[in-house]
Amino acid sequence: MKDIDNLHSKFESTLLKSQLEIQEQTFRNISQEIHDNIGQALSLAKLNLNTINVQNFEDKLAITENLLSKAITDLRDLSKSLNGEKITDLGLQAAIAHELTLIEKAVTVKTELIGDDLELALDDRQVIVVFRMIQEVLNNILKHAKASLISVSLENTENAALITVKDNGIGFELDKLEEGKTGIGLKNMQQRARDINGSVTICTAPQQGTKIVIAIQPLLNTFTV
Repeated sequence: MKDIDNLHSKFESTLLKSQLEIQEQTFRNISQEIHDNIGQALSLAKLNLNTINVQNFEDKLAITENLLSKAITDLRDLSKSLNGEKITDLGLQAAIAHELTLIEKAVTVKTELIGDDLELALDDRQVIVVFRMIQEVLNNILKHAKASLISVSLENTENAALITVKDNGIGFELDKLEEGKTGIGLKNMQQRARDINGSVTICTAPQQGTKIVIAIQPLLNTFTV
């Protein structure tokens, strides 16, 4: 029993460290989103209000209203992505679907979500960490892959929940990722997956796109005698 308690304590510690690392990256992404989208919409709204006159009153007012509506919607969407409790309330599948919808609204990339609801296979802590990992993968695809299609599939198998993210982009040399030269680095992803009783496999090559498979086993199995 003492060994199980020690293992559980170690798990909680490593999971907290992983969550803090992912949270730091998420905050950087949020800062960029606020600057690029919400901040721009509000600046344009202010500019429209400052240039209103009798002749253009109705047009400028309509444009300003649209810009403010966009800023409110973007802020609401950002809040959903940030709030861990909201993610677990929505469920992993719905949270991923929401994230893919935001991508399609923001850039000319098609997305698809295929497969099972994984909520029965994963607990809340796993759902939050997996979702943050997927957010980071999607962010890296948008930054580096030059892809026109992103596909996310969810599958429950006998031994694990599988989350696969694929893109049809330019790919890269895997050894550069292993050396920590690309994105968050394979070691960081593997560590985060291990912290929630899982693993990560990356398949890619130049001009061949990229496939990342996150396999997560139920945490219950970790603490059985």
